[in-house]
Amino acid sequence: MTETAIRSRGSELLHGEFAEYAADIACDVAKENPGFSPEYVGKLITAWGDWATLVADQPNAEFALTVDMDEVWHASVLRTRKYVAFMGALTGGRFIHHDPEPDYGKPGQVRRTVAALESAGFEVDHEVWGETVAATCNGGNDCKPAAPCPDGVSPISLVA
Repeated sequence: MTETAIRSRGSELLHGEFAEYAADIACDVAKENPGFSPEYVGKLITAWGDWATLVADQPNAEFALTVDMDEVWHASVLRTRKYVAFMGALTGGRFIHHDPEPDYGKPGQVRRTVAALESAGFEVDHEVWGETVAATCNGGNDCKPAAPCPDGVSPISLVA
């Protein structure tokens, strides 16, 4: 971390007032992703807090996440009461919905998000934000909601 890098509001909240919430998210992400080290999960949560701060400050900018970071968002949304409280504290009462755009998560969008983070003075961990983990979708079970799906493939298939 450079001397000029600062923590985002979201990251500060997750390391402070919402530390228990962050610990719950970390546990859930680790259960769903046994290949993720505890250190990496912690980095993902911090990066998600930074991303959420950008979105809170510029809600129409369409900032992107990586597939791994989307795992954090999914885990955070499942704890609805804590998610609503966190969003309220972060945004002043607004809500960040998990509603990806068609080009959400493409490498170009991730690069634009990284540039915005750096411009805001936030530390960017390139292990988390590296282009190689930018969201992609091959259809079927590999399709994650943060990724654009080709040829109308839906990330969720409901069977009656």
